[in-house]
Amino acid sequence: MIADAIAGLHGSFQGASRNGKMLAGMVPMVLPRQGIHPPKTELLNASISFRFGSSISDDSTIEDVFSEIQVCVRGKLPIDGGFATLEDHWRIDTQVKQNGNSPKESHPLFHFQRGGHAQDAFAGTPGFAPGPDLKISGFEWRGLMQSPSPRIPVVPMCPSTAINFALAQHDGAVWRKLMNDPEYSNVIDRCQNRLWVMYADALLDEKRRRILLGHFIH
Repeated sequence: MIADAIAGLHGSFQGASRNGKMLAGMVPMVLPRQGIHPPKTELLNASISFRFGSSISDDSTIEDVFSEIQVCVRGKLPIDGGFATLEDHWRIDTQVKQNGNSPKESHPLFHFQRGGHAQDAFAGTPGFAPGPDLKISGFEWRGLMQSPSPRIPVVPMCPSTAINFALAQHDGAVWRKLMNDPEYSNVIDRCQNRLWVMYADALLDEKRRRILLGHFIH
């Protein structure tokens, strides 16, 4: 299903590359295999969406790259008389300065974090729990709390490496099988090395390194 979705995006990717526009799309993702909370959650589906700046040349630096990835896993938890709809989100983002101002908290140029705008929208709908709609029942409710930090520095990813990364996190058995296929692994190696060489080069310069790792210079 992932391959079919990628094939369906092939034409739009080619057009975006020719015109120097953003590569954007969404593909389904395999479900995580373990470690799901709350217990007894029934996983339904998962997806990965991305936006990636396609106008990168041999003269580009890592600061010219834009990479945005959002993974969403959806499920439901059976409860007495019905079920609760659940979503989990994580993302890799490129920090863009707004009006020339640096963010208040440390934002590495490329960073991993839980949540994001998609999760904010999901949590903002009526019926989200724990939340104001949850009624007192005579015992203590307990739930997982999540904050937007830490924003962890990470190398940027193109759509191919992002899909590979999500596969590796969700289903290691499938990922290892794919990485043993030279046709697949060679594509991933080329994509990774293209960006990672640029990233490593920037780390050698103190000023650029501070931006990459979140220590913005004012």
